[in-house]
Amino acid sequence: MNVLWAHDHMFYYNESGRYYSGGKLPYKVWQRYLNVFDQMTVVGRGRKLPAEADTTGKTLSSGPNVEFLVMPSLSNPVNKLTKKGYVERMLTDAILQADAVIARLPSELGAEAIRLARKFGKPFAVEVVACAWDGLWNYGNVQGKLYAPFSYQKTRALVRQAPFAIYVTDAFLQRRYPNKTGRIGVCSNVEIAEPPSEVLERRLARIRNKPADEPLVFGLIGSLNGRTKGIEVALRALARIRDKLPPFEFRILGDGAQDRWKALADRLSLGDAVKFCGVLPSGQAVWEWLDGIDHYLQPSFQEGLPRAAIEAMSRGCPVIGSTAGGIPELIPPDCLHKPGNDRQLAERILAFAGRTEELIAQAERNFARSADFVKTKLDDQRERFWQSFRSYAEQKVVSRTQREAMDRERREMA
Repeated sequence: MNVLWAHDHMFYYNESGRYYSGGKLPYKVWQRYLNVFDQMTVVGRGRKLPAEADTTGKTLSSGPNVEFLVMPSLSNPVNKLTKKGYVERMLTDAILQADAVIARLPSELGAEAIRLARKFGKPFAVEVVACAWDGLWNYGNVQGKLYAPFSYQKTRALVRQAPFAIYVTDAFLQRRYPNKTGRIGVCSNVEIAEPPSEVLERRLARIRNKPADEPLVFGLIGSLNGRTKGIEVALRALARIRDKLPPFEFRILGDGAQDRWKALADRLSLGDAVKFCGVLPSGQAVWEWLDGIDHYLQPSFQEGLPRAAIEAMSRGCPVIGSTAGGIPELIPPDCLHKPGNDRQLAERILAFAGRTEELIAQAERNFARSADFVKTKLDDQRERFWQSFRSYAEQKVVSRTQREAMDRERREMA
């Protein structure tokens, strides 16, 4: 069975036909679907790389049984007018060749794939991975705010009518985008390797034995392009309380241009304390980076369920985050602040900084909670959902084939 998967994700490709992701969609993600389906056609946005381009920091998304179909963006008004016809033609051809459609929402390409799947009677499922309202309202420009209510209502309608819907949160996205009649699944798209107990032991030893003259280390993982990860909020919060904290560092791990953040750090008199760590390969390198920080900050404006926070928790790291998206499902209220509220974030930081027993309790709780995201457990949940969708799609294919045969027979008899 061939399934078409659609989302607005940006893929990078070169003349050799290899496709790369900025990090979120390596080939191992497609293997989750290929455990159930035979072939995949991945529809997304694309950018061609020069022949000499450095792919450091990108992950290979190409692999066996996966084909890519690159589309122009439909996320701006000009392209909606000038490119939609081309997208419709290309998607129509691909969907007619597919047996089923999976749309990851919110996304313009996902919405268009659902519209065409309905038109041609193809079975479809939706993956709800983020909030359309939060993503656009907090994007940082007027256009995003104007489009937020339209995208929110459109996404609600698409999810509500879907025969299959799987969510990455336990409750947040379900409340915002309820599904009324279809089969519902819950499975995080974040999965981690099971950390050994020694990880927590080392974390507790770090909390108990941290030398008084060693800087307190705060960390944040997120792209420097845009404001959704709350980097500015974290900088302003730390600036508020720098005289009340011991010497500290704020380390930021992520891709993108550093200049605007360096300039802001300098204006806030934090320049020497802020360290930009660039990009690291996923896995061991990131775990070691997390093991070197004392507090992980997730002051996001928009999230589904943040991978970085879950990875930090799996290293026993205390976490302070905003109430955006599914973050409140991960950490308790005394570790939360309102998105954009740097004063409240500063208060949360001060409430825990240097308090050994509170930090130990956080470390133990976070490490235990991260066990819910161990790959083997999630694989089983996810596979049961997609097996159910495959069975549904196969029944639809059989029914369609039978109808076509009956139509041919009626025409021949006439």
